[in-house]
Amino acid sequence: MKLKYWIDAFRFHTLPLSFSGITLSFFISKSRMENVKFSTYILCLVTGLLLQILANISNDYGDSVTGVDNFKRIGPKRTVQCGFISFLEMKIAIFLFSIFSFLSGFYLLYKSISYKNIFVFLFCIAIIFFCIYSSIKYSIGPSPYGYVIGMGDFFVLIFFGFFSVGGSYFLYTHSLQIDMFLLSLSIGLLNVAVLNINNMRDMDNDYENGKYTMAGWLGMKKAKLYHTISILIAVLSGGIFIFFNKKSNMYQWASFILVVIFLIFHIKRIIFLEEKKSFNLELKRLIFIILLYGLSIGISNL
Repeated sequence: MKLKYWIDAFRFHTLPLSFSGITLSFFISKSRMENVKFSTYILCLVTGLLLQILANISNDYGDSVTGVDNFKRIGPKRTVQCGFISFLEMKIAIFLFSIFSFLSGFYLLYKSISYKNIFVFLFCIAIIFFCIYSSIKYSIGPSPYGYVIGMGDFFVLIFFGFFSVGGSYFLYTHSLQIDMFLLSLSIGLLNVAVLNINNMRDMDNDYENGKYTMAGWLGMKKAKLYHTISILIAVLSGGIFIFFNKKSNMYQWASFILVVIFLIFHIKRIIFLEEKKSFNLELKRLIFIILLYGLSIGISNL
């Protein structure tokens, strides 16, 4: 029955976050170029999912070591903290997923970047190492950056926004487009909102145990305002992208507006939400909305 606990540790319900940005970027690339390789998309997806799983299990381990995961935690119980998976077993898993992530990332770069661009290739290899290091360092080590005010939000914006959308777009097309910055910002800020829900839910326990998040620093009322602003800027960025996109059409606008309506209802629920356990449901809802958001813009762009 150990498999069940590993599935819990991987947090499969969060994996659509990696899928959304990488898939959105793929659809945009396909609409602009005919020779975008599906194999590159699959390798991007595998690498992104492995890195996110690495971050999830590292967080499970790190928060248990520091004591942030304890009986006061409102969110789902963590496997190491509950004793379902031992510290040693999780350490081994972190090591293995670090190796898997590097091998997948290296093969992705080998297949998508010519060796003639050796400096670009080496720069991308350095980014792979940076992603692996950051996935672990979020909550492990003497000074995990996820415990510093604003740093978790910043790196979520970078990894789930600019690397996921803009980085994969570069690997698909071997080019960078200014308008992809808007989509990167949009998806990234929506992911920041997911993290903010998690932090609002456990803000009191986090603060007591030395984990200082934006939500804990701002307080509940201002954290909800921060949440609202993040989503509104994300929506504005997505709308500007569609407006200036040559392939924008009525279907894209219709699907975009539909998702915006879902987001408005989400914001309303967050603002009036008082029971902290209810944040768990809103977190899952927002993940689904982000997936729908990415697919709607990407598919309608085709």
